[in-house]
Amino acid sequence: MPAKNPNMDIKKVYTTIVFLISIHCLFGLAPKDTLKLKEIREITVYSIATPKLALPYISVSKSSLEKNEFITPADALKSLSGVALTQDGIWATSLNVRGMNEQKLMILVDEDRIQTATDIAGSLSTVNMNQLEKIEIIKGAGSVLFGSGAMGGVINFVTQSPNYTPILSNSGNVGVGFHTVNNLWTTSANLNFTNKNWYLAFNGSYRTAASTQTPKGLLNNSQFNDASWGLKGGMTYGDNQELLVNYNQFDAWDVGLPGSNVFPASAKVRYIGIKRRQMSGEYIFTDLSDLLTSLKIKAYNQNISRNVENIVNPLKTVLPASYNSTTGVKATADLYFNDYNTITVGTESWYRTSETTRLNISHGADTVVIAEQPTPFANVLNVGAFALYKKIIDPRYFVIHAGLRLDYHRTQNDTAFKQVFKYTIVDGNRVDAVVPRIVQTNAGIKPEFSYSAHIDFEYTPKKRNSLILSLASAYRVATIEERFKYIDQAGLLRVGNTNLKPEKGGFTNLSYLYTGAKLRVKADVFANFMFDLITEKQGSFITSSGTTVSALINTNVNQALYAGAELELDWILNNSFWIFGNASYVRAHDLKSNVFLTQIPPLHGLISANYRLEKKFEAELAVQWAATQNQIAPTETVTKGHVIFNFNVHSFPMKIKKTQVQAFAGVDNILDTTYKNHLFSTRGLDMYEPGRNLFVKLKWNWE
Repeated sequence: MPAKNPNMDIKKVYTTIVFLISIHCLFGLAPKDTLKLKEIREITVYSIATPKLALPYISVSKSSLEKNEFITPADALKSLSGVALTQDGIWATSLNVRGMNEQKLMILVDEDRIQTATDIAGSLSTVNMNQLEKIEIIKGAGSVLFGSGAMGGVINFVTQSPNYTPILSNSGNVGVGFHTVNNLWTTSANLNFTNKNWYLAFNGSYRTAASTQTPKGLLNNSQFNDASWGLKGGMTYGDNQELLVNYNQFDAWDVGLPGSNVFPASAKVRYIGIKRRQMSGEYIFTDLSDLLTSLKIKAYNQNISRNVENIVNPLKTVLPASYNSTTGVKATADLYFNDYNTITVGTESWYRTSETTRLNISHGADTVVIAEQPTPFANVLNVGAFALYKKIIDPRYFVIHAGLRLDYHRTQNDTAFKQVFKYTIVDGNRVDAVVPRIVQTNAGIKPEFSYSAHIDFEYTPKKRNSLILSLASAYRVATIEERFKYIDQAGLLRVGNTNLKPEKGGFTNLSYLYTGAKLRVKADVFANFMFDLITEKQGSFITSSGTTVSALINTNVNQALYAGAELELDWILNNSFWIFGNASYVRAHDLKSNVFLTQIPPLHGLISANYRLEKKFEAELAVQWAATQNQIAPTETVTKGHVIFNFNVHSFPMKIKKTQVQAFAGVDNILDTTYKNHLFSTRGLDMYEPGRNLFVKLKWNWE
């Protein structure tokens, strides 16, 4: 008889436990008592997590986003516990949550999926910072809520919406800012028209920046330009119906990518253009009956295109391009049985298409142009249904949240050929050549079924103290890029794997929260067992021409463990002075080969001292620190620890007739410290972080 696989036993035991507990909570714990409880302790409502699941959650408010004048949305989140910054440049940014990179995170704008080619960071940067109301982060497995792609966490950018007003009114703001480190100029404007039962909101921004100065000198090819505008509308019908529409358009151009191991050292690479278009409509019913308290139906479409220019050397240019479109619909209903038992049920479907092209241009006596298809034309269809249950055992002590989700996932691709066409320009004339029909990827269809489950036990042993134990079974189907990618930019070859299995995992998180009159302490300990983890490993790859080359190949790791802890502290010393701090630690192992996994941030954290002079100003001195990271994967390099001092100050709004003016200023990296972000090095970059930066911003509001 064949030997048993111990990894399979662990996987089966864990998923069976979570599944059975969740089933029991959904169908076996609802009491028949329908009396309404008059006094229920306050429960925080999470807009993307919903009050049915008590997942680890962070929300960054608009005031926090404004006072520091961040360059990108990812910059605004890098100092949060459990979150680290990854970049392919100053503009092209992404995030790492508890050691899991962007491919394992679900990125949303107003809960609409952003899906694009994931090998070069940049999707997060296509969000207008000046339009945001807040940014939300779920840390941990969110597959029950959002399906495949959310196993490592969820990041949701929430854009501003005005409130309805009793009479026709208008309000808005304009802002202008400047950064010295890269001569960044930013301008923005928002204009709102509101009435009793409708509103219209317009927004726009424009930014331009030169290359960034580091303590070691100028970081060449780090310039960027971007602009965006959007329109939001809302209309109410009666007391319980509302229609919401939203359109956003974002464009970036001449965005420098300083380089990574994808490109040779001599190359100059930039985004010629990136475009994101988002359109959505949502209809909301509330208080339809005693049982059905709300019903939301939403449809959206989001497209992202990008064009890259890679000037390898004077004799060679590569022009990759991609277009990704995602269309989705989602319906959710909140069912109220009694104050002890509520359920949210929903169904969701989304369809994504992806298309890539690449031109290889050789400059010599004659110009030779070869068109290639790096990945096949592919599409993904997902259909899922979910239920989220909240059970109050005792309103003073014990609450259970549970959820289940079932999904059908189908990936389909056409045949992709190594070369699509080829021609030579001779004396200004195009001469077409016959190209061999070399198949790079065969056509195929891969259907997959999956389920995920989640359960939280929330216990309040005494006033001001709470404990939450979260258990989840989550999954992630391999993306189009992971299956089919073929990145050959005259550097190290990176290829996909059509035989990748879905990632699966068992996720555990234990949270403790103490909330006192002047002290708040939050601690999290987590351990995530991952099965068939998708990662890159160096190996040998046979090209379509039969040549064997060295390459980074997407591979399933049999079993991996992500484990770590986070600590947050808020201490109010008096009405004017308070201290905040956090620290985060995570390590990830390939348990079979006993080596560290890639892209794991070092131990890092933040300490800040804050002072407020009421009705005058508020100031913050922050210290960001990171330890040396020497527990690394075999292909990575050690990075040294660092300590960075930042300062910011802003005034309270100053009234000028019927308007208000607010000023913001600060200094980043006060001591002009030379340091490197470890997650830059894991992506093949060898670049220093920005040096000392002075920024100022003025904002004028009217109502």
